[in-house]
Amino acid sequence: MTFLSGPVNIQYGNSANFVVEFLDSNQALTVPSGATMTVTYTNIFNTTQADIVPMTLTNDFFLGTWSSTNASLSLATWLVTSVDNSSISATGQIRVIQRDGN
Repeated sequence: MTFLSGPVNIQYGNSANFVVEFLDSNQALTVPSGATMTVTYTNIFNTTQADIVPMTLTNDFFLGTWSSTNASLSLATWLVTSVDNSSISATGQIRVIQRDGN
């Protein structure tokens, strides 16, 4: 699997904020009727968990926030998809790291 970005480090207990834009094949901005985002990771009980991140449309961009509170110190993979066309998607990784001072 090829990742669009990452891994980006965040400290355990913090949140990752996402700003998503969709571009067509000519790199022009296109706004689907909605977007879905899922973040899959190993949780603090050492099992795989998938969180659905609510995405809100704001000025042609979709915004969402994922909290790492339930994540173990590991990689989390995110996937964002257009609800109008599931083949239009992007994926990346977040690395949940130890909080400073712990």
